[in-house]
Amino acid sequence: MTSCIVQKFGGTSVATLERINKVAEIVAESRAQNKNIVVVVSAMAGVTNKFVEYVQNLNASEGDPEYDQVVSSGELVTAGLLAIALKNKGISARSYASWQVPIFTDNCYGQAKITNIDAEDLKKKLEEGIVPVVCGFQGVSSENRTTTLGRGGSDLTAVAVAAALNAELCEIYSDVDGVYTVDPNIYPNARKIENINYREMLIMAAQGAKILQEQSVSYAMEKNVIVRVASSFVKGSGTIISGNASAKPFCGIAVTHHLSHLRISYEKIEDRAEILDLLKKNSINYEIYKSHCPKKVKIILDKRREPIAIALLKNCRSVSDVKPEVSRKHLSRISVIGKNCNEESRNQMVNLLKNNKIYVLDGVVYDYQIDLLVASNQLIEAISFLHKYCGLDQ
Repeated sequence: MTSCIVQKFGGTSVATLERINKVAEIVAESRAQNKNIVVVVSAMAGVTNKFVEYVQNLNASEGDPEYDQVVSSGELVTAGLLAIALKNKGISARSYASWQVPIFTDNCYGQAKITNIDAEDLKKKLEEGIVPVVCGFQGVSSENRTTTLGRGGSDLTAVAVAAALNAELCEIYSDVDGVYTVDPNIYPNARKIENINYREMLIMAAQGAKILQEQSVSYAMEKNVIVRVASSFVKGSGTIISGNASAKPFCGIAVTHHLSHLRISYEKIEDRAEILDLLKKNSINYEIYKSHCPKKVKIILDKRREPIAIALLKNCRSVSDVKPEVSRKHLSRISVIGKNCNEESRNQMVNLLKNNKIYVLDGVVYDYQIDLLVASNQLIEAISFLHKYCGLDQ
């Protein structure tokens, strides 16, 4: 089998014909280094959102195969355009829809999971010196219908193709030049991380760091695919994600905005399970925070889902009362990630913030993660103190 590198380009990287030509230059530079390249592409920036708007206006939603057929079509255009741009540079290339690879998935339309990739034709094209340009985000179900892999699904496509080809490296190109200790858009002193292990990156992705789709990191960890996150606009080393990077005391901070805090009361202990099951059945994602009262549960959820959740709970016979946290209407969650996340560190962080007049509504310790709930208007100040405390400014 010919060794290769998989290069994935996100929507901002292919947003215009000018940028598609720039992507073709990046691929050509890699080819000039005697590298065999497989490219995975997203739809041009904004296209998928427009298609989602179209199908929603016609009352279609995730779960409908026609929804997937429409919203996945932007990748077909990008793949074809990039293949043309590569040919204009004298590079043999051809585009692939998911069914042409093929990339097999389950039948969960809108949030499909990859079950297998038959990469034999890709291997043949590589041996012939051809650059395959594969549509990201797409799969094909057992019903021979197009499926989609959820938001950010092109990342998953790239990692899965890299695993199927036993690629040396999977490069994820976007408009950011690596993984940062915290989102530099909200904290300018954030530092770029040179190397990070799968576990740390998986937690960062799960807690709101939008560099990589969470499922793609999980897949990379399972298949031991080395991933490099880099910018298609600025040259640089980027960030390497692998199993070889040593775990750090604290590696980064992820932020989740627009949260709501609900207190739910009930009469019987056994009512708790019914209440939580009601939320799950109505696709309301939540996290439980500790309550000292056995007949109360505190949950955190997306602020935009609060009205629906309250309406459901008020109509539930098991609920005696439900109240939002009135004193802190706008909450954000700060997730500190690293191997030193423990009760002692949590207590020190809470005391640090309280000593600087930053109110912490709650603090929870998980494996490799400390979550702190703060008022959104104190978020940046809190990040500044925690970033320094964790040694991330150095």
